[in-house]
Amino acid sequence: MARYYRKLQKISESFFVNIPKNWIKNFELNKSSTVAIDIRSDGSLIIYPKMKESEIKDELVLQASRSIPREIVKNSLSGVETIIVISDKEIDRKLRNNIGFFIDGLPNTDIIEETKNRIVIQNFGFKKIPTKKLIQRLLFIVSDMFVNVRENHHDELNRNFIQLRKFYFMLVTHIRTYLRTGIYVSEDKDFTPVEAMDYRMLCQKIEQIGVILKDLTISNKVEAFFTKTEHYFLNVMEAFMKRNLDLAYDLWFKRDEIIEQANNLMIELDYNDMNSLKDMIMIAHACKDMAALI
Repeated sequence: MARYYRKLQKISESFFVNIPKNWIKNFELNKSSTVAIDIRSDGSLIIYPKMKESEIKDELVLQASRSIPREIVKNSLSGVETIIVISDKEIDRKLRNNIGFFIDGLPNTDIIEETKNRIVIQNFGFKKIPTKKLIQRLLFIVSDMFVNVRENHHDELNRNFIQLRKFYFMLVTHIRTYLRTGIYVSEDKDFTPVEAMDYRMLCQKIEQIGVILKDLTISNKVEAFFTKTEHYFLNVMEAFMKRNLDLAYDLWFKRDEIIEQANNLMIELDYNDMNSLKDMIMIAHACKDMAALI
């Protein structure tokens, strides 16, 4: 990211600062162009072309095609409230099924009108969910997954995983939209680009843990270590929820202790238990990375 330094100038009672010419040229602005300015809690300013707000619309009409399901997902997660798919001829059953499949994976989104050559998809307001609330939701889903692995509840574990992928997809799109356009999709409007990248990496680690837990099986021989891994995750979760930097710092070092215990346990295990232990070691690595991002 380029950084420029400018001295403030004062004319009458107003202060001014010169904007880099390359930025003006890239966005084809002129002296009458309007720009948007966000004031952050840390004192920083974010300036972006006002015209970009038009990229997020309340209603969008799309022509039916093979790639339309992807376009629906992209635009719905970018904040479009109503998406209308139209076609000059009847929309075939295969394409309808594909559209339905992708919509089923979107929270608070459904088909509200359907005719032979027209489908109307309504977004019922997920974009109003604050980004930080989405992160909390991911954390709680994974904490439930730990419980369901221990209690061998496979159906609930699968439902957890479906929810995890939904909310992860939403969150990544929130952050990508903000980083690409400077526009907040969700209601929380007080995080910086650096924080947005940290959120993205944090949630990637949460999702990785969920992927591991989905297929993890544990026996009596590794159950105690599984519980220790679960507590490690829950402590990192607490550090994030309470913004406890001292706890996060301590947890960053906790991983080494857990790995040492895993290595000592490894020599006593058979092949299946050893693989389960290796998966839990991967969870511990992800927890350490999460602690570093708090």
